[in-house]
Amino acid sequence: MSMDNYLRPADVAVLCGGILASPVVGVVYAVKESRHEPSSFRYHRGGGKLNPFSVAVSLVVTFQSLIFYLGYPSEIYMYGSYFFMQNLGLMVGYLMMFFITIPLFYPLQITSVYEYLQMRHESQRVRQMFMWLGNVVSLLYAGIVTFGAAIGMEGVTGISAWIYVVVLTSIAVVYTSIGGIKAVVVTDVVQGVIMIAMIFAVLIYGCIRVGGLSTVIEINWPKGRLRVFDFDPNPLKRHTFWTLVIGDGWMCAAIIFSPPLVQRLNSVRSIGDARKVAAMSIPAFVIVQILIMCEGLVAYAYFSQKGCDPIASKQISNPNQIIPYLVTDLFLDVPGISGLYLAALCSASLSSISSQLGSISAVTSEDFIRPRLKVASEKKLTQFSKLIVVLAGVVCIGIAILISKVKGPMGQITGSILGAVQGPMTCVFLLSIFVRCTTRKGIYTSIVVGVCFGMWLSLGYNFSPGRLQTAILPLGPIDKCFLYHNTSLARVNFTTTPTCVRLENDSFDNNLHFDELTSANGTLFDTTLTSSKNTTPGIPQIVQGLDWLYSISYLYFSLFISIVSMCVGLIVSKLTDDRPVQVPEYLMLKLNARFFKCLPNYGQLVRTHEDMSLQQM
Repeated sequence: MSMDNYLRPADVAVLCGGILASPVVGVVYAVKESRHEPSSFRYHRGGGKLNPFSVAVSLVVTFQSLIFYLGYPSEIYMYGSYFFMQNLGLMVGYLMMFFITIPLFYPLQITSVYEYLQMRHESQRVRQMFMWLGNVVSLLYAGIVTFGAAIGMEGVTGISAWIYVVVLTSIAVVYTSIGGIKAVVVTDVVQGVIMIAMIFAVLIYGCIRVGGLSTVIEINWPKGRLRVFDFDPNPLKRHTFWTLVIGDGWMCAAIIFSPPLVQRLNSVRSIGDARKVAAMSIPAFVIVQILIMCEGLVAYAYFSQKGCDPIASKQISNPNQIIPYLVTDLFLDVPGISGLYLAALCSASLSSISSQLGSISAVTSEDFIRPRLKVASEKKLTQFSKLIVVLAGVVCIGIAILISKVKGPMGQITGSILGAVQGPMTCVFLLSIFVRCTTRKGIYTSIVVGVCFGMWLSLGYNFSPGRLQTAILPLGPIDKCFLYHNTSLARVNFTTTPTCVRLENDSFDNNLHFDELTSANGTLFDTTLTSSKNTTPGIPQIVQGLDWLYSISYLYFSLFISIVSMCVGLIVSKLTDDRPVQVPEYLMLKLNARFFKCLPNYGQLVRTHEDMSLQQM
């Protein structure tokens, strides 16, 4: 279907300009870098001279990806404001950058975080095993982001999502491969400006159209969408204060060992600049997330006031499309804004895709290619790095196809799938950093048991039909859909005719859950909906066999898997002795000194950057 049916020329022009900006930046930096001798250090770390502000913005848009941009408003729209508590967990997790990432990894000046594992355990095999596992995590994340962007674009333009999967990945491959880390960081800044501008545009204009912020609150309050606190300790409840602060806090803490983060922090001039990056990025993370979540409240108020909920009336094929649909209707009479939003959507995805591709290139080049081509020139290594970006992009497209078979909000999909691998990897880093007696066999056993257990748990959660499902909140009215469709939406040809989704008693069921709204391919069921048999609210539900395990909140997955993995690693380490004879102090941190400075024996734990630099010379 032609884009002209959905977007006007001004929208198309703005969209094309926003998309083309990224490869243009890549070309510019490729031309600049051609004046210098090719070097993997310049390609992967910008020569160690990146601007702290630019790096901070790059970190925010890298991890505040399309999963947040689309998934979080959908989360608030469907389940309410409990998710706002996730920001507390995020702050707790990201603050670990000050205590672990910067003081440990910056003095080492490593490009790949997995190089630390080789230094700590004196094993190239450990380093490469984690390199491949880390690449799997990066590719999964990039695939989820790519598919999410394609779904959002399809909801507005009508063009097949798979076309967008190929186009977006190809653009990211082009400017990442030719421009390196400098092109990625500068492009992230441009993309971040577009994203923030569009968030404010939706919030401000949406509130104006509804009648003000007070009206937004009045509409959302009776339906329970402004309830923030739930202190129920039940681990089977999807979102509570505890799952969001403890569970999500642990998931966010795993990011401090991610290759893109370590690569960027080690690309600034000094350890002081690295601290500035963390100090600027953490509050920015929280502010941007809160603004994105508020879009879900504005969307619900807007469509409720219109009298035509697009999910209940089947005008969109996936709840993750709620904000793209809102923008299309909200700015219907404002030329160029829909195109700007789509450009922001592309920016949110491109920033994450390019960062993951760049980190895959960096760690594969340093951990796999360089040890095998010891006599290769820097020019040759840089060429290999660019080739790895291209190959990773092809794999990313394949993973996006697989992700399309998983149902649920994007944040939930990400947490349940990536937690299966990130949990054990985080556990291994913590054991290596804080437990001196950790052995190589303990590491191997810990990661194998943890990943196998995590994958089993993730598959059960995403595909078990008998696990508990959390009921969505009541959706908006649909009594004015016929009038609405034939007036304000007449100029926009949507793929589905808005037919009302009703139950047999002609009322909307409050116990419907997300999976009942979407089928395996992401489209709405055409049949009459029925009440869920396994919802947590209301009367107790019967869960049989292992479904009780699969029903644990997905936010606890990473923590639960990490505990199992850590216990196995400690036990095996105590039973084996293949540990290094002596572990240098600068590769370890003491727990009491990192987090409890008031305790005895607090002192200098790692060598300064200057000492490490002298040793490496």
